Amino acid sequence: MQANRSAAAKLAFTHDLALGLPPDRVAPHFAAARDRCLSDTGLGCVLVSSSLEDGARPSGRPQAQIQVRLPHESVAPYVAFLTAPLPGEAAGDVVLRRQATRADDLTTPLEDGDRRLAQLTAYRARLDELAAKSDTRVEDLIRIAGELSKVQSQIEEGEARQRGLQRRVDTEIVSVSFHSDGARSGAFAPVEDAWSQAGQTFGASAADALRFAVASLPWLPVAAIGLLLVRVLWRLRPRRRARIGRPLTEAQP
Repeated sequence: MQANRSAAAKLAFTHDLALGLPPDRVAPHFAAARDRCLSDTGLGCVLVSSSLEDGARPSGRPQAQIQVRLPHESVAPYVAFLTAPLPGEAAGDVVLRRQATRADDLTTPLEDGDRRLAQLTAYRARLDELAAKSDTRVEDLIRIAGELSKVQSQIEEGEARQRGLQRRVDTEIVSVSFHSDGARSGAFAPVEDAWSQAGQTFGASAADALRFAVASLPWLPVAAIGLLLVRVLWRLRPRRRARIGRPLTEAQP
C-alpha cells in the first residue's frame, strides 16, 4: 500500500548545486551553462534566471547563478555538462562543492484542484440547462448569464493553477551557483582592494564616531558638573590647609 502511494505521489523536484572554479573560469562556465540551455533544443530547457558578478577589484571573487527548468530525462545530461571541465581545462578545475535535492509533494493540491474543477464544471452544466429552457424568464436569464460568467472565470483560473502545478511535476528545477575558489592575484591587489573599500571603511568609521557622540550626549551634563565640583574642591584646598596650620603656628614660642 505504501509503495503504491509513493508511486502515485506527484513530486516536484528542485536541485541545488554549488561549483568551485578558478576565478577566471567562472564567467566562461556561466556562459556555457546559459548558452547550452538556450541553444540546445533537445534538452527542452527553460532559462528561469541568471546573474553574473565578475568582481571588479583585482582581488575580487567572481560569482554567478543560473536557474533552469528541465524535463526529467534532461536533468542528468545537463548536470553532467555543468560539472565537466570545458575544453582546455584540467579535470580538477571544476569541483562540486555542494549538491542537494528537494521534493515537494503536490499530490494533494492537484487532487483538490481536480475536485474543485469537477464541481465547477457540473455547476456550469446545470446553469446551461436552466438557460436552455424555453419557459425561463428574462430576469432569470440575466442572473444565469452573470453566474455563468463568474463560474467560467473560476474554471479558467483553476485550470491555469492546475497546469502550473502539473508543469512543476513534469519538470525539475536546477539551480547552480558558480563560486571562485581563490581570489584574483596581483602584486598590488591588496592595496587596490583596500583603496576600493576606502569609502565603505570611511563610512563605517564615521558611523561609529557618530554613534559614540550620540551615546555620550546624556553624560555631558554629568561630566560638566563633575569637573565643576573638582575645580571648586581644588580651590578650597589651600584655604583648608591655611586654617589647619594657623593654630599650630600661634602655639609656638
